[in-house]
Amino acid sequence: MNTILVPIDFSDTSENALNYAAGLANYLSASLVLLHVDTIPVYNNEYELVTYTVKDSIEINLELLKEKAIRLKKDNLLVGEVSYYAEAGDLETSISEFISKKNISVIVMGITGHNTKIGETLFGSNSITISRESKVPVFIIPKNYQYKKIENIAFACEYAKDIKEQTGLHLVKSLNAMFNSNLSVLHVIPDNHLLNQTEAEADLFVEEKLENTNHKTFILIGDKVSTSLLDFINTHQIDLIVIEQKKHTIFHKIFYPSATKEIAFNSPIPLLTIHS
Repeated sequence: MNTILVPIDFSDTSENALNYAAGLANYLSASLVLLHVDTIPVYNNEYELVTYTVKDSIEINLELLKEKAIRLKKDNLLVGEVSYYAEAGDLETSISEFISKKNISVIVMGITGHNTKIGETLFGSNSITISRESKVPVFIIPKNYQYKKIENIAFACEYAKDIKEQTGLHLVKSLNAMFNSNLSVLHVIPDNHLLNQTEAEADLFVEEKLENTNHKTFILIGDKVSTSLLDFINTHQIDLIVIEQKKHTIFHKIFYPSATKEIAFNSPIPLLTIHS
């Protein structure tokens, strides 16, 4: 994780995510890229409104981002370069371009709960959409969650037949080593479901791959994946939950209907989404 991208909308939610990203960057000696994307309407003076152009907005936002960058460098001595950009356009498109242009390793975004309007609209929908489409991992940070060193990671692992071809397990293993943390591997099955041959073979594969990794494996029983995972992280000392986003079978789409979205909105701890 050499370069961390942080989308900024100047809300308390994004400010909190920025503070988390700064703590992460400080621990990893990584660089930070701050990005604000806005679409500003242009008014005329017909109704005695002051003309306010996209250029005006970009200049103002750059000044605000500059202040944040200076503060971050002052308060986090181990953070690498802190760069900042403001532009107008589509957030998802801009983020995709920055991932390539700035060699981004990971994105950090904020989110609030289901019961808040901003959580469901602005950073809510954007965080979920970007986590689904991003080519790099995305940290989704709950409102008011303060950065702490990642000592305990939970990985939601689906025992699929193609698990040997997936890269998620390798990434989580590397992540665990990076933070020298403890790993909990979580597999959720429906009530009264016995592991079939495919799942048993996947379980064996996971244990072999994690043989020299400090980990424990848990088989969770539940009719709703998100509920089972949330129950686990609420009753264990977990600092980060990792979910792998990938194309799924019909069974998965029925049994795992929006687990990532449910967890993103309701998790008390950061969620990291990764792709195979």
